[in-house]
Amino acid sequence: MSTVNAPVTPTANSPLTQASWAAFRTGLREFAAGQLPDAMVPARFVVLPELPKLPNGKVDRGRLPAVAEDDTTGVAGYVAPQTPQEIQLAEIWADVLGVGRVGVKDNFFELGGDSLAGAQLAARLRAATGARISLRKLFDNPTVERLVRQLGSQDDTAAHAGGAGHPRSISGEDLAAEALLPADVVPAPDALPASQGPYGCVLLTGGTGYTGAFLMRELLDRSSARLYVLVRSDSPGQAAARVRAAMELYGVWRDGDEKRFSGVPGDLARPYFGLDRETYLRLARDVEMIVHNGAWSSYALPYRRLKPVNVLGTQEVLRLAARHRVKPVHYVSSLAVYPGRPGAHRWAEDAVTGPEGVVGGYRQTKWVGDRMMAQAHARGLPTCVYRPGQIAGAQTTGACATDTFLNATVKGCVQLGAALEFDVFLEMTPVDFCAATVAHVALGGQWHGTSFNLPGGHPLAWDRLVELLAECGHPLRRLPYADWYAELTAAAERGEENELARFLPLFGPDRPAEDLGYRGSRPVFETANLRAALAGSGIECLPPERELIGRYLDYFEATQYLPARAERTAP
Repeated sequence: MSTVNAPVTPTANSPLTQASWAAFRTGLREFAAGQLPDAMVPARFVVLPELPKLPNGKVDRGRLPAVAEDDTTGVAGYVAPQTPQEIQLAEIWADVLGVGRVGVKDNFFELGGDSLAGAQLAARLRAATGARISLRKLFDNPTVERLVRQLGSQDDTAAHAGGAGHPRSISGEDLAAEALLPADVVPAPDALPASQGPYGCVLLTGGTGYTGAFLMRELLDRSSARLYVLVRSDSPGQAAARVRAAMELYGVWRDGDEKRFSGVPGDLARPYFGLDRETYLRLARDVEMIVHNGAWSSYALPYRRLKPVNVLGTQEVLRLAARHRVKPVHYVSSLAVYPGRPGAHRWAEDAVTGPEGVVGGYRQTKWVGDRMMAQAHARGLPTCVYRPGQIAGAQTTGACATDTFLNATVKGCVQLGAALEFDVFLEMTPVDFCAATVAHVALGGQWHGTSFNLPGGHPLAWDRLVELLAECGHPLRRLPYADWYAELTAAAERGEENELARFLPLFGPDRPAEDLGYRGSRPVFETANLRAALAGSGIECLPPERELIGRYLDYFEATQYLPARAERTAP
């Protein structure tokens, strides 16, 4: 359950007020469903005229309205606990969540639980019984009935090795089937041939995100094209305003940009983007090239949840590309499409490998999109695929997104004062380098049918990143993973603020989820195509060393994402 302030001033229980609150609850539920894993979407929202406050301004939880006892169960209905272990767990559960009763089939997250409450539940359970439970195990088994069966079992991370039974993945066989491009995605018989450029009209998806803001800047600067930007919004004006807000946030908006683009209110997850027939046909006629950057980038969500945007949305982009005029499609994929394996492996810039070893919902959806691009090209749709590593801050200004997993890990470790030992290498791709590369190649129109690896300056070992943080003023204790995890969960149990609290289900007592990084993996990503395409362009990538990392930290400090640093060591 979530309790929120009402967006309107209520007048008793008038029908108008009740209708407004009902619409508000519906909107909140849809927003939550778009941001959270299924298990964490609240089952109910209680709307109040205002939240009761303590003298210090914080919410007075004791004065929040009680939920009727008969209304505290999940959608499965109340089933009373029977065994001593079920009864004990249900009592702890009810106390942590502040609900009247908990049945064995009630979902922890539907009753209002979150990662912090989960950490507190684990602490209470350990104190009462000595049993240890990981947040990931709670996340995968969110009912009393299922959790009781798991208590005493070995940590489930081993069971997920190689992707078998991975909670956010589908099987390799199913993944291969998902990657089959529908037969109707093929150039129409009467479709005009693809433009050879320069392009007069370009469609961009994902223009309100971090990478999208920089893609907007590069496409505007490197061409005279008119841009259409597909945005989830209620009107063209609101869509354009969202694009502008993203560009202003990262310092890449310029006066006059508003004359060069139009916002298109649409949704990647809906057939034909949810557009009316007239708008869709106008795009089919006017657009000459598509840059498909839009995606739901979350490592915490399962494949099925990400599929509508990341997979079906990609199919819709290819359908549009085949309508009226053949349109080249430039797809922003990810190095995450390559399987994680221990040891050294070289990955050429060609079609992705089979699905084995590609685990995690986000990685799998990008793998499917990557495969569909190759099939589309074979059917006569010109495509290019770009595979950046983890998108990092701008190498020119240091502007960084604060909602990425990598940056959340850095901040979480700084808040904890400790870094985990993790034998992984990071491929950090500066956002402006990525955007400049995509815009340069796409607008040139010479590399259709090609894939590009964009791994950044060079691989960066996690241990080296920790050293750089110390050199730049954020010294951290280095802890074995199990000790670090214990400190992180203890901080969450105490209710301390930590950026990694929302990612706790991705960590287990013994190791992180394998889709966050593979211990001992030493991939080498070949870049022959990239170097050839960028030859003479002046587009270069800085290495992730002290100069660049320091620039990122300057930005984090200026925006108060991180606290002011201590005295920095000499280079």
